[in-house]
Order: sequence, then structure tokens, then C-alpha cells
Amino acid sequence: MGTGFAIGNVDIEPHVAVIGVGGAGCNVVDSIYWDFPSADTVAVNTDKKALLSIRADKKLFICKTVTRGEGTGGDSLLGKRCMQAHKEEITSALMGHDVVFIVAGMGGGTGTGAAPIIAEIAQGLNMIVFSIVINPFGFETARMKTARNGITQIKAVCPMTAVIENDLMVNKMPNATMSEVFTYVNRSIAAFIRRSKTMIVNTFVEQLKHIDEIVKDGSCVPIINPANGLVTNL
Repeated sequence: MGTGFAIGNVDIEPHVAVIGVGGAGCNVVDSIYWDFPSADTVAVNTDKKALLSIRADKKLFICKTVTRGEGTGGDSLLGKRCMQAHKEEITSALMGHDVVFIVAGMGGGTGTGAAPIIAEIAQGLNMIVFSIVINPFGFETARMKTARNGITQIKAVCPMTAVIENDLMVNKMPNATMSEVFTYVNRSIAAFIRRSKTMIVNTFVEQLKHIDEIVKDGSCVPIINPANGLVTNL
């Protein structure tokens, strides 16, 4: 039996998706692929070669006719337009889920431009949406303005946005290699997703127990709103 709520012999828990967008986001999805068997992983990228190397339950190669599989070259507006051109595909990938975690690096083209579009689509589907975005290192000055704009845009459509600061990670590991820092960032994101998922599941289970009690009482018909987890009785 899983961590959900059992009705009869059926174990019920929220359906969770982890969406990696762009190079950094897809790398996170690849690193946690085996850690979350109960979650569906989706990798979204404009870089075909990078996407092929990623482990994920579903891969979405966007804007292939424009970027020809070579990425956006750091153009976040192009990343945004690419995602807008593939709204149907990402909507299809999101359907059937209750909770979505969107992971993206900020400062580049695909993650910065496409992640807010995906968050907006998920919100429109009444899903619980978390965004986890990664700020560039301080020495990546050319990417900082784009990153700030991207974070502002995604927060505008997804209030539950967590920002990972690469510089803080480096300060915690002053003697680490860059590879070790990236591994630590990925593990930190995985831990955040795991904690958030547990919290949501526990809330979901309590709501279902409440619904089960109401139904057994026979006094009314409960309706649960997946967008906020609130129960309304008809």
C-alpha cells in the first residue's frame, strides 16, 4: 500500500508530475528519475541532443522547426514562443495530475521563457503548482538580467515559487568541484519536492477521510476543489 488513502482495496493519492524545462531543469529530472517512482517525470527542451540524453517518463522536444534542435541560444523570448506553439502537447502531458512541480534554470532561453507558460497552463487546469527556479552564479553577469526577468514572470503566474541560489550552494561547499555543487543542487531540489509531496499527500488524505466520513453519514455530497484542497458540501 502507498502513502495515500485506501477506499476498499484501492489506494488513492494525488497524481504528481515533475516537469524539467530547459537544460538545467531537464538535468534535475534526469537526476531524480529513479527517486520518484510515484511521480511522472517530463523533460521539455529545444535542444534535441541534450533531450535525448535525459531519463524521463515523457520527453517534449519543442520548436524543432525553428531551432532545428540546437536550442534557443539564450533567447528567452524565443523560448517563450516555442512553448506557446506547443501548448497542446504540454497540456496533454499535464492532464490527469493534481500536483505539478516545474523545475527550470533562469538566465537562459528555454527554461526562462517556457517555464512561466507551463505554470500558467497548469494553473488554468486547476492544479497545485510549485515552481523551483535556479539562479545563475554571480560570475554569470550576462545571464543575471534575463534571470531576474524570468523569476518575476514565473512568480506572477505561480505564487508558490522557490528560488535556488547557486552562489549560496557554492558558499556552503567552498572546496567542492562544480560537478559536486550541481549534484548538491539537484539533491536539494529533490528533497524539497519530496517534503512538499509528503505535505500535500497528508493534506489530501485528511480531506479524503473527511469526505469518507461525510459520505458514510449520508447527509450531503462533498466536492473537493483540487486547486485549493477545500471541500464544499452540496
